[in-house]
Amino acid sequence: MGSSILPPFLLSVLLFSLFQIPVHAAKNSYIVYLGAQPHVLDPSSVDLDSVTHSHYNLLGSVLGSNEMAQEAIFYSYNRNINGFAAILDDEEAAQIARDPNVLSVFPNRGRKLHTTRSWDFLGLEENGEVRRGSIWKKAQFGANTIIGNLDTGVWPESKSFSDEGIGPIPSKWRGICQLDTKNGSHCNRKLIGARYFSKGYLAYASTVNSSAAKTIQPNARDFGGHGSHTLSTAAGNFVPRASVFGNGNGTAKGGSPKARVAAYKVCWPPINGNECFDADIMAAFDAAISDGVDVLSVSLGGEAAEFFSDGIAIGSFHAVKKGISVVSSAGNSGPTPGTVSNVSPWLLTVGASTIDREFSSYVALGNKKHLKGASLSSGALPSKMFYPLISAVDAKAANASSSDAQLCKAGSLEKKKVEGKILVCIRGENARADKGQQAVLAGAVGMILVNDKLSGNEILADPHLLPTSHVNYSDGKAVFAYIKSTKTPVAYLTRVKTEVGAKPAPFMASFSSRGPNTIEQSILKPDITAPGVSIIAAYTGAEGPTDQKFDKRRVSFNTESGTSMSCPHVSGIVGLLKTLHPSWSPAAIKSAIMTTARKRDNNKEAMQDSSKARATPFAYGAGHVQPNRAMDPGLVYDLTTDDYLNFLCARGYNATLLKVFSNEPHTCPKAYSLADFNYPSITVPDLHDKPVTVTRRVKNVGSPGTYVVHIKEPAGVSVSVKPSSLQFKTIGEEKKFKVVLKPKAQGTQDYVFGELNWSDGKHNISLVLQSFIVYLGAHSHGPDPSSVDLDSVRKFHYDFLGSFLRSNKSAKDVIFYSYTRHINGFAAILEEEEAADIAEHPNVISVFLNKGSRLETTRSWNFLGLEGNGLIPSHSIWMKARLGEDTIIANIDTGVWPESKSFSDEGLGPVPSKWRGICQHDTKRVRCNRKLIGTRYFNNGLAMYAGPLNSSFSTARDYDGHGSHTLATAAGNFVPGVSVFGNGNGTAKGGSPRARVAAYKVCWPPYEGVQCFDADVLAAFDAAISDGVDIISVSLGGGAQEFFKNSISIGAFHAVKHGIVVVSAAGNAGPDPGTVLNLSPWLLTVGAGTIDREFTSYVSLGNKKHLKGVSLSAKGLPSEKYYPLVSAAEAKHANASTTEAIICQGGTLDPRKVKGKILVCLREYNDNARTEKSWQADMAGAVGMILVNDEQSGNDVVADPHVLLVSHVNYTDGKYIFDYIKSTKTPMAYLTRVKTELGSKPAPFVATFSSRGPNLLEQGILKPDIIAPGVSIIAAYTEAAGPTSQISDTRRVPFNVQTGSSMACPHASGIAGLLRTLHPDWSPAAIKSAIMTTATTQDDSMEPILDDSSYAKATPFAYGSGHIQPNKAIDPGLVYNLTTLDYLNFLCARGYNQTMIKSFSNSTYKCSKSFSLADFNYPSISVPNLSEDSVTINRKVTNVGSPGTYKVHVKEPSEVEVLVKPRRLKFKRIGEVKMFKVILKAKVKGKPQGYVFGELIWSDGSHYVKSPLAVKHY
Repeated sequence: MGSSILPPFLLSVLLFSLFQIPVHAAKNSYIVYLGAQPHVLDPSSVDLDSVTHSHYNLLGSVLGSNEMAQEAIFYSYNRNINGFAAILDDEEAAQIARDPNVLSVFPNRGRKLHTTRSWDFLGLEENGEVRRGSIWKKAQFGANTIIGNLDTGVWPESKSFSDEGIGPIPSKWRGICQLDTKNGSHCNRKLIGARYFSKGYLAYASTVNSSAAKTIQPNARDFGGHGSHTLSTAAGNFVPRASVFGNGNGTAKGGSPKARVAAYKVCWPPINGNECFDADIMAAFDAAISDGVDVLSVSLGGEAAEFFSDGIAIGSFHAVKKGISVVSSAGNSGPTPGTVSNVSPWLLTVGASTIDREFSSYVALGNKKHLKGASLSSGALPSKMFYPLISAVDAKAANASSSDAQLCKAGSLEKKKVEGKILVCIRGENARADKGQQAVLAGAVGMILVNDKLSGNEILADPHLLPTSHVNYSDGKAVFAYIKSTKTPVAYLTRVKTEVGAKPAPFMASFSSRGPNTIEQSILKPDITAPGVSIIAAYTGAEGPTDQKFDKRRVSFNTESGTSMSCPHVSGIVGLLKTLHPSWSPAAIKSAIMTTARKRDNNKEAMQDSSKARATPFAYGAGHVQPNRAMDPGLVYDLTTDDYLNFLCARGYNATLLKVFSNEPHTCPKAYSLADFNYPSITVPDLHDKPVTVTRRVKNVGSPGTYVVHIKEPAGVSVSVKPSSLQFKTIGEEKKFKVVLKPKAQGTQDYVFGELNWSDGKHNISLVLQSFIVYLGAHSHGPDPSSVDLDSVRKFHYDFLGSFLRSNKSAKDVIFYSYTRHINGFAAILEEEEAADIAEHPNVISVFLNKGSRLETTRSWNFLGLEGNGLIPSHSIWMKARLGEDTIIANIDTGVWPESKSFSDEGLGPVPSKWRGICQHDTKRVRCNRKLIGTRYFNNGLAMYAGPLNSSFSTARDYDGHGSHTLATAAGNFVPGVSVFGNGNGTAKGGSPRARVAAYKVCWPPYEGVQCFDADVLAAFDAAISDGVDIISVSLGGGAQEFFKNSISIGAFHAVKHGIVVVSAAGNAGPDPGTVLNLSPWLLTVGAGTIDREFTSYVSLGNKKHLKGVSLSAKGLPSEKYYPLVSAAEAKHANASTTEAIICQGGTLDPRKVKGKILVCLREYNDNARTEKSWQADMAGAVGMILVNDEQSGNDVVADPHVLLVSHVNYTDGKYIFDYIKSTKTPMAYLTRVKTELGSKPAPFVATFSSRGPNLLEQGILKPDIIAPGVSIIAAYTEAAGPTSQISDTRRVPFNVQTGSSMACPHASGIAGLLRTLHPDWSPAAIKSAIMTTATTQDDSMEPILDDSSYAKATPFAYGSGHIQPNKAIDPGLVYNLTTLDYLNFLCARGYNQTMIKSFSNSTYKCSKSFSLADFNYPSISVPNLSEDSVTINRKVTNVGSPGTYKVHVKEPSEVEVLVKPRRLKFKRIGEVKMFKVILKAKVKGKPQGYVFGELIWSDGSHYVKSPLAVKHY
């Protein structure tokens, strides 16, 4: 062969394998690889014939004739790959290997297949809604990218491959369709190609005399399910209501759901464990490259092999050379080290990890021990009772061995011993599903599958034939120990339940193959990890879900686990990146995915192995894939074909063979080493006494900027980088850097791991830096700190953080907020591990991410009784509280439009002397006055995510409208003559119209769907407390985080401690239970209800049916006549899907079908905005629109300021409209002009969107606390945006209508302002109690308040204590008061330690041993744990009214007995406090199982002090 192309050792191994000739010279199938083809991408038939003929000539020279060569060759690779596959004996193979034109000769080896909440887990969607910053939206769901899949074929009838709504096939496609047309199955515009390759399989079968090959069908149909599953994971359509036996129900979809797909069938029924042969795989690569694919997904693999002896390595090199990204699975041979396969540097190799969804079946043992297992069994136990439990060893057949029996192998179990029992089997050797089958055959009613020690904690949900629970090794030991401990062991298995939000996730799957790379240790493999456990995707209709012959069940979707499942996740993501960045090379895409990966789980801890040990890069590579971050990596490590050839040079391949390999001249550089190969990860397998220098180069693919290096050194290794900063001025600019690694001491025997990160503050290459808030509690200085005090705190923050970062300078560089006045803490850019280290410090209360919050979006004061027909009655709280005069109300929101008449200072006196705030100088000329006394803006938290901000962000001016609306609702002036397009005409005013106001802007244009960041919110609270405000209104909401990890909770505590009332929005995620936000007991949390005003537009149909809708459209119909009526589904563009057209998504409507008609659009929960639909209707030429609710939206209709006449109708009326359209060939309709209707009944009812309880953080606290008007509220607005907030809306209005708990919150804030003016000595808790205990639970028809979503009777989980009644709150009689000490006791009872609480409050504090949550003096009572015994609740009330005697009245919750002691309370003076006990006991054992509700009322005949009761059995 001339000079060696391999290192000597590798060469000797290869030659040894070729020259050991057996006695009988048996024939085998071999692949002869000759390199690259010299011809162009589209060769003629003459070119192809010429190449094939050259193959015959070459082999004929060895075999003696071209005819013999023609008989032996079964594949001629003649398009992109140059070579052939042939039946040869070993001597013939060795002889042809000596030819100088031959790169390699290797056996046609067999390979194995490596066998959807996942996209939600990866951040592409949230609760079924595509997030605004999702790569799905930006990459158009991968539209028209072509993804090929080398696997078992495809099941074309699956809905995942339907072409409904998909346009023409891309013109670049050159492939064919080889499906079984006799069954009527063809390719389509989604599934654009299918091929099969079986010659290599058949050749192998002939050499081993296997009969398996005789049963295969010559087409690309998938009879195994694996190929359909992987292909749909990569690029399957959106398919709603997908589940496996009712579990995991949701919408199935692939990573690139709008991509086109092509199936290349290379895998067939196993022969000796092998399914997919190299000869077929190479033929598939050769075809796919010519067909025009963009991405190839290859969920196959075998043992790692030298690159020129590996069919996948060779095929993928030629694909990558043509710009095709190739993604492969890492293998399922873990957790053993060195098992990773597909190790070529041009491949993107994917390991497997878990997601946060589990399919759980719990094991209940007779000793009351409960163990969590996994399963996807289709059935449940016959009865809800305990069954006898038996170990498979104890149930063995007489002639079976114990070792076979414990594994539940076929024929090893005795039916008489098993029948009617739950059988315990150990995992191993035979398939998990086969063990279930053996249990069924033996008569078991259920099975517990127990892991062996090697399998550890890795449990898998399989679709077993009988009820099964798969438990981990330690729980399995507990099961066996229990069986041995008793003569009559029994157990019960719960029905399978889908559980979402599991923690920790991800962790590495035990089966996922591990590094190091045994072929080239300097290349770290795997490259990345992705979801690969219990993945639901499309399946074949030819096999049962267990893939066992005995399984006759059929499913459209199935769950599978393996790196085969993780590979197509990344393939789908690569498809999105191809769509988004078509000019990026495969290496650039790979780099973007690797350098933006994360290594933390959803507990913010380091990722673990299934053994719960900390995982390493040999398990996860660069980390867990983050698709949204990969869109904009900042820098990439790019590689060209020359780089790969240089890599092979450094590996020992000679230039002559490399030229043949690439079909281009290539000279090996003399100085090149593997340390110079520009891979995104760095592996140094040979660090000895001398330093090792690694060279890398990065290319800028983002905005200009300066990147600074951050290093996390491996243990015992010194790392330096030169230069330490890189400045980029243009896109495409490249910079080099060197990494010098030096051992600190001798003797490092094993791999150690570190990290290198380049960051410009926004992009973090390799390591994710994030902004965190470090919360240290309260300050020791007084309420008016001096500048020296503030500087001292700031210096302490630098010193403290500097102790972790090694210098104060580093701390100063990363801290962007130092909270110095009332809140003690700082916000800084940190690595996750740095944040975790800081969190361990004893002086730190909490460390949490600078998360984002969302904004939660006036006849109302008349409806609340503060005025009547424009006149203020004498008993009104407005009259008594002087309209909130000189109370200061702060609003943390989007800022303020200062020119609004709502904030004019006409007629107001001087600014109150207690005010210490400022009117922050800004770039947009915001001016304060005697009404609007202060403005500030906070945007450092946003900047940490979005990057440097320009001067337009240096302002408190409101460009959104939300902040002006909420502030005016709380405390706007009386402004007469206000309307929205002539509707709702009247006088606008806030709850405290004579109060002073201050705007704290923390919310900005959305960044990745988030507008308000925690760090900014906390800074606003700190400033507002110092400024001297009385009320803080916060119409924002994030998640339900623990109290010390939530900026609103922390800021509100410090405010309440200083006597400031904080009012917050409950959220807009209703009507789902458990969605309520802002859960801290010191917050007043407000849900949304309706008022008795409606903006109506009636729909008149051609059949004379009249339906009531709502709207605030500015226009009427062009003429008072009936217009043609058309459903949006029937008006769709030819290339649009029906599902998108029916909701009137952008670009889906055909103007020819819409023009001059009234269009009917469907509103789906969390789809495109309601006003966006009317924009689409208007652009398509509609004269009007009817907006119809889906079933989930129910009766929740909203009056929006549409651009054309619209009527929004409920679900029932919408169904009627669709039925009418179907009933006639000429449907017609008319819409009346919008009319304002007052006095509507019933009102209030709870708005559908208003978030509901229970409180998921602490069920002993009922939330929301109250409801207030939040639907169709008119208030001040910005004049920088149109009333719909759509960019295309050029209309401007000084007042606008908005809906949301954001609107309800400032109603309560305004009322709190009135109570503060009237009762300046009342604590925030007393004001809150007065509002809650005087609320009403009846509507204006004197019936119980209804739930808008269903018209059913609402519960306290919807309305809290009820609907707010301001005039009653003036004089509540009694209040449930709370002090700071009470809140600290509450935290003690929650499990916080007293050291932490002392820091929180900055006061001496000792946890009370006797205090429990039942003693916390909250105005409502929630008992989530009513046990077999009674529960006693302690409360105390303070008299704030006249002396008198109060008697108790109880409305008992169903099935609960309630006793109050004493039943009378006598008060002689104001301020007197009395205690009472409430004893609750279940009337029936074990009930109530769900929450039931009641009410406790103290009354003296004049006052009615009401507390809701919510009770559930534990």
